Amino acid sequence: GVMRLQIYGEKRRQFSLVRNKPREIVEKVATDIERLLAKKRKALEKLASEAERLQKDHRWQDGIKENIEYYNSKAEMDYDGEDIDSQMSLKLEFMYDPNFKNHVNYSHTAVQIPTDIYKGAPVILNELNWTQALERVFIENSRDDPSLLWQAFGSATGVTRYYPAAPWKAPDKIDLYDVRRRPWYIQGASSPKDMVILVDVSGSVSGLTLKLIKASVTEMLDTLSDDDYVNVARVSQLLLIVRVFTFSVGQHNYDVKCLKECVWQEYLDVLGRPMVLAGRSAKQVQWTNVYQDALVRVASPPAVCETYGPLWFRHTLMPHKAL
Repeated sequence: GVMRLQIYGEKRRQFSLVRNKPREIVEKVATDIERLLAKKRKALEKLASEAERLQKDHRWQDGIKENIEYYNSKAEMDYDGEDIDSQMSLKLEFMYDPNFKNHVNYSHTAVQIPTDIYKGAPVILNELNWTQALERVFIENSRDDPSLLWQAFGSATGVTRYYPAAPWKAPDKIDLYDVRRRPWYIQGASSPKDMVILVDVSGSVSGLTLKLIKASVTEMLDTLSDDDYVNVARVSQLLLIVRVFTFSVGQHNYDVKCLKECVWQEYLDVLGRPMVLAGRSAKQVQWTNVYQDALVRVASPPAVCETYGPLWFRHTLMPHKAL
């Protein structure tokens, strides 16, 4: 105790005690965060606006030639050795940037195309053609806000263009990355969904057919986001009136694991969102006018029916449409 008191006396003049003002600190932090997010939002809005304009002004070319130069980020991978790559891929020089923790090139963008997509297809070549102009927008955004890191544009065709350019690194030898399956792309490209997936387990569906149906349902669950509400039920016949429960259904991120493990249910549990639990008591059920989409998986091609009331399904199946 004496030693500590002596040290305190020696160091006392080297520091001072100041009373904090919590309100001022919180206001300053909030202002700094608001300014930071405003810069990011401005860059994003500029990129979105320019992408819309460029895509609108682009003229589709059926006979477009395979002479578009771009940096193919996967050109140096062993498995990606198509002749078209050597003709179209730029050769760039890279320098290490500690902010990106990677070797990058600030003068160009890089393009990543999923492995199962042919790079010479007209739809891909047209996409590469008009998105090339986004390179200027990326560079301007980076100049206006030096704190920006990676900037990326994902297309419905599967083409990803990102800045700054850097060689693509896949965790496995075969690159399975597809921007259309990334959560940020799904959330930005589609609105939240309330969905029911009905699996036909009648006598006509068994064996390999049933396995394929389960596999397709599992793959579809991977395309949902955390904002989606989903439930899976197995049925042997489609009833007009469906029993209503208040359990085993909810947001995608909570229940999808159980659904993937094929915990198929005998009945469609609930058409609205689940009861909200508050401690040991339960609040009133919050309804959302039932599920907006219902995907019916049967032995024949899938059909989609829409719900029109809290407890009723439309008996006649509607033609298939993408969800």
